[in-house]
Amino acid sequence: MKDAIHLSEDKGIGTQQRDRLIVRLHIRLDEMIAGQYEDKDAKRLIKRLSRHKNELFTFLEYTGVSPYNNHAEQQMRKAVLCRKISQQNRSESGAVTQAVLMTLFRTAELQNQNPVEAVLAAAKATIEFRKPNMPEFKLAA
Repeated sequence: MKDAIHLSEDKGIGTQQRDRLIVRLHIRLDEMIAGQYEDKDAKRLIKRLSRHKNELFTFLEYTGVSPYNNHAEQQMRKAVLCRKISQQNRSESGAVTQAVLMTLFRTAELQNQNPVEAVLAAAKATIEFRKPNMPEFKLAA
């Protein structure tokens, strides 16, 4: 992986040489997968590498794809901390509600909007949208 990351960061390399090095990385990975291992952790790692070998070097094939998954982890961080502080979800419906709200809050933040105001506006719009279709209820006296 270190060699693959180094290759992705090297902008001064020619296209043909880069393609040859990518092929060599795939060959090295195939050789590693084909090896015989006794350790159970090594076997588990090889099984995982074998299953995901076609996705492992995606960042070398497409520009703009990061070799790290840190961005995705950072996107989830606030929701995970909120769940931890609130002592987890108490029910399945609570988990779904939290997931939806955290998604809406994070989306608003990424669009430089106030998350609370954006979610409130979306809720109001949904209520207004449903009003004409809702039956009239009369309060019992």
